Amino acid sequence: MTTPGKQLRIALETCELPHPQFLAHFKPLRQCIEDAMDGAASRVEQLVGPSRAGKSMLIEKLKRDYPETKVNGRRQVPVLVVELETPVSPRLLPSCVLAALGLPVPENARMGALNARMQKQLDLAGTRVVLFDEVNHLVERGTRVLPPEAGDWFKVLADKQRRTLVLSGTPLVERMVQQHTQLRMRASAPRRLMPYDSRVPDQLQAFHACVATYANLFKEAGFPIALPASALTYQCYLLSGGLIGVLSKFMRELVRHMAYETPRALTFADCQAAVRTIEVSGSPRFPAFERPEVVMTDTAPAALHQAFVQVMHDNDIPVPLIPERVGGIQ
Repeated sequence: MTTPGKQLRIALETCELPHPQFLAHFKPLRQCIEDAMDGAASRVEQLVGPSRAGKSMLIEKLKRDYPETKVNGRRQVPVLVVELETPVSPRLLPSCVLAALGLPVPENARMGALNARMQKQLDLAGTRVVLFDEVNHLVERGTRVLPPEAGDWFKVLADKQRRTLVLSGTPLVERMVQQHTQLRMRASAPRRLMPYDSRVPDQLQAFHACVATYANLFKEAGFPIALPASALTYQCYLLSGGLIGVLSKFMRELVRHMAYETPRALTFADCQAAVRTIEVSGSPRFPAFERPEVVMTDTAPAALHQAFVQVMHDNDIPVPLIPERVGGIQ
């Protein structure tokens, strides 16, 4: 039986937030794909940022815009998404590509044979662009692929096979590219998808707009969130440190608790229950949804900033210098 809660869950799962950070990278990457499909020279793009910043969401959107088709009965996959598994080995690189194409991986095949099979299958599928997600696995502790070896593999895929690549992952991706001179010289400047900084008025307002979009979906389904709009945004920021992926996860968990309930207003206690089921990203000094009054005090800007700092430190990313203006929600 389809309940209002289930309908809301589907609406949340299919909701795409065209927020500024998303669009700033989506539009140029989409243009790169268009260029590649028009026969332009191959490119190597880097999409980096903390976990849950929205990189995978962006990649999935690009994939949906260029779906698999059939031309004269032949399967065509113009844009292929490949998620690298862990731990990564040299053999696993072409194996992941074959698996992403839905093809079996020959057992005990040598690296050269796997690469040749991969190239042939990509040609047959008409694949012009390969989006690699979680590339940071190549340089994490425990990998069996040396950064120069990985760089060589990507360089050949881009140059000799004339495919445009998007290398997505944490900032470790930048380090891998930097360690390979030839790949670095071929790669575009990193596109950084970062959490929204609460100190920057436009960024805090953009985060607020994302929260409001989700809150409106709840309201339309008969489950209004009974918190003032600014208070909900501040609590969500404490929870996520500005990461849209964490915000999205919280909203999906909030509706999961309502899946079989009749429509009603959601309370602060409902939000607390949802928070207990997810991994938060903010500062432990200022836990989200602990006290409803904490966010509207004079200490609110400092608390929000601490959540942002925690995310940056957890991902080994330098915190930007403090902007001249301090933001608030309009």
